[in-house]
Amino acid sequence: MKKAIVTGANGFIGRHLVEELILNGYLVYAIVRNSNCDNIRNTDAIIIDCDMDNIGKLKSIIGYQKDAIFFDLAWEGSSGEKRKDYKLQLKNAIRTVEALKSANEIGCKEFIIAGSVTQLLYRDYLRKDGIHPEPVTCYAVGKMTAEALVKCVCGELNINYCWCYIANFYGEDDPTNNFIKFLINTYSKQEIPTLTPATQLADFIHVSDVAKALVALGEKNQRNESVYIGFGMPKPLKYFINIVHDKIAPNIPSGIGLKKFEGISVDYNKIDYKKLERITGFKPSISFEKGIESMLLYKKE
Repeated sequence: MKKAIVTGANGFIGRHLVEELILNGYLVYAIVRNSNCDNIRNTDAIIIDCDMDNIGKLKSIIGYQKDAIFFDLAWEGSSGEKRKDYKLQLKNAIRTVEALKSANEIGCKEFIIAGSVTQLLYRDYLRKDGIHPEPVTCYAVGKMTAEALVKCVCGELNINYCWCYIANFYGEDDPTNNFIKFLINTYSKQEIPTLTPATQLADFIHVSDVAKALVALGEKNQRNESVYIGFGMPKPLKYFINIVHDKIAPNIPSGIGLKKFEGISVDYNKIDYKKLERITGFKPSISFEKGIESMLLYKKE
């Protein structure tokens, strides 16, 4: 039987991944902290209580799991104010390496890690002189550090890795207050958000498609690669804003252009966003418009 181990299994992507793996015939070990498994909807998963500070003890808990796929999604402080906590972000990087070592000890054939598109956003920017990154950039730095460490440690371990740069993701049961949730909540209250001209390119992918992409990558057994996971059709940010606005509050201004844009943008010319489909055959199927419609139906229930 196919086997998978998922850390961060009770997180937003994690619980969708657990569900997708089980649908694809996997025996899933769902790693959670402090028995916090309320968000895991599929009871067929084997719930393992093991926080990331003790991930090195995982073999003693679940034993040898030859050829299992290890999905490392655990990352404390991936949203909100904790993104600024540099000590926490560096601790997360160390935890990622410890998870990798544990995966190797258990006998896993592949280690798949949830990275972030913010790594690509800040990678070149942080090399420049005279810059003043926002404190929340510590999150991206933590992810970049983890990626570099994983590549170094994998050099001496007999295990494949696949680092996934996951684009902006959204979905019906998203517990965070990310940009899409912010727009939906603001427009639903008939309030006008203060937005930039929103001309920079963006890419949004539904969380269900993220889960399917991760499973596809695991089954292809990629050898030490980095892959971008997004819908793969970048458009100006205002395109996405207008879809949300027009479906919820077409009677009020969208708020686009009320403030100056002072940030930096992802350079999609430097991203091979077709690589996922090329190496796995998988292509996301939930358009942004359909995804928003599903979110709005979920919100009404």
